Amino acid sequence: MYARIYGVPYREALARVRAAKDKPIASLFQLPKVKGNGPLGKIKTELLFIERCLDLLKPGGRLGIVLPESVFNNPSLAYVREFCENRAFIRAVVSLPQDTFVSSGASVKASLLFMQKFSRKEQTDFEAKMAAAGEETREKYAPDIAKRTKELEDAIEEAKKKRDADRRKTLQKELHDYRREIEERIKGEARALLKEQFPYPIFLYEAEHVGITATGETDRVPNELVPNEYKPADIEQTTLELYRAFRVDPRPFLLAEARA
Repeated sequence: MYARIYGVPYREALARVRAAKDKPIASLFQLPKVKGNGPLGKIKTELLFIERCLDLLKPGGRLGIVLPESVFNNPSLAYVREFCENRAFIRAVVSLPQDTFVSSGASVKASLLFMQKFSRKEQTDFEAKMAAAGEETREKYAPDIAKRTKELEDAIEEAKKKRDADRRKTLQKELHDYRREIEERIKGEARALLKEQFPYPIFLYEAEHVGITATGETDRVPNELVPNEYKPADIEQTTLELYRAFRVDPRPFLLAEARA
């Protein structure tokens, strides 16, 4: 029945599931296979949700998801942030109070993440600029890489001729470390250059009142997220109203130094 209703996408998804029989569920996803991540299957469920939700979106589709703030600021999860940036616009991040989900048994501070998947044209444009940024950055370092690599390789050969095993191993490790370090540097600079070539504003907001208390009460509780009768008196515009204004013209929201 589902094959008749959904056609090729359903059959392709079913084939992937059958191919992964007796394998970890993470084998169906790309994120667990990203370099630098832990062993296959050792990935948090919320990260798989991000990938799955992005996969389910049509080009141009929008997504709102609640995530632990570690996803946004943990250095070890940079690959997850890049995974999202490579597929969608980060439209907004709204930080929630620490006690938002305490009544549900979750004490982790969370944020709302809103994304909009690239259209096919935007995806093509992004990938072209990403490739160009990587190529430009690699060309910048090419002479230094060639020089340093040759120096170390020549020194390794010399150590081999002298049968100096300790010296050879030290130099081989130095070459390995240098290559890893320079690749990380190229990756970081290429990503920064990409953001200059594919710029767009992101709405950031830190909420203090979200319509729920630490004990789970919602009746007559201040809420600054959306227009409602319990909007805090010191809030002129709710988060939603500010976001809508931001989408029309983000310039008034930018920091003075950023505008300079």
